[in-house]
Amino acid sequence: MNQWNYPTAMTIGDGSLCSLPSACATHNIRHPLLVTDPGILALPMCEQVIALCQEAGLALGVFSHVKSNPTGENVEQGVKAYQSGGHDGIIVLGGGSAL
Repeated sequence: MNQWNYPTAMTIGDGSLCSLPSACATHNIRHPLLVTDPGILALPMCEQVIALCQEAGLALGVFSHVKSNPTGENVEQGVKAYQSGGHDGIIVLGGGSAL
């Protein structure tokens, strides 16, 4: 497992999903928004993230409308989802588009 800090901490590598609940607790995140794209949403790792969050008592929301090469409008949709859902943190699965 590795961490990359630019400009915020990112945890990557084998076993990193299991550290998600403790990372949320460390940052006092109780209502995160999962940001990803439709393809990744369909993968088992998304099911694992959702299950881990539910088991930890986190009220997880999902924004999966990220497009390849997102437009300004797509970014605004994500911001709106974050604000309207009352989220207090973001979990990202995917590559540069979701980030």
